[in-house]
Amino acid sequence: MDENKKDAAFTAQHQTVWQFIKFVIVAAGAGITETVSFFILMRLLPSRFPQDFDFFVFHYTQKNELCRGAFIAFFASAVLAEIVSFLVNRKTTFKANNNMLASALMYTVLALSVICLKTWMVTVLTKWISGLTDVQLLIEWVPKGISMLVAMLIIFPMNKFVIMRHKDDPAEPATE
Repeated sequence: MDENKKDAAFTAQHQTVWQFIKFVIVAAGAGITETVSFFILMRLLPSRFPQDFDFFVFHYTQKNELCRGAFIAFFASAVLAEIVSFLVNRKTTFKANNNMLASALMYTVLALSVICLKTWMVTVLTKWISGLTDVQLLIEWVPKGISMLVAMLIIFPMNKFVIMRHKDDPAEPATE
C-alpha cells in the first residue's frame, strides 16, 4: 500500500481525531485573529470608553479593573474569531454539506452563547486574578486564554455532531 492510501485509510479510520486536529489548527488561526484584534482594541477602547458597563452578568467595572471599552474589546474580538472559525471549519474541517443557512443560524446562536459565556468568565477570572497579582499582562491575558479554551471545548462537539454535519450521500438531504 503506498503512502497516500495509508494516509487516506488512517484519516478515514480516525476521522474525529483528524477533524479535531484540523479544528485546533483553525482555532489557532481564529485565536490569532482574536488575539490581534483584542490587543489592538484594548489599546484603543478602554481610554475612549472608561465608563462602567454593568449589565446582566457582565460586570465590566472599575471595581473589577474593567470598563465599557474592555467589554467591547473582549466581545468584538470574540465575534471576529467566530466568523473566521465558521467560514474555515465548515468546508475545511467538517466538509459540511448540510443546509448552509440552517448551519449559519445554529452557529450564530452557539457563537453568541459562547461569546456571552466567555465575556462573563472574563469578569470573574479578572477579579480573581487581580486578587493574586498586580501584573497587568496576567490580569488581561489569563482570563482571555482560559475563555478561549473553554469555547473550543464547547464548539468542537457542537460543530461536529449538530451544526456542520456531512452526509456521505449528498443526494440524501441532511436532517435539519
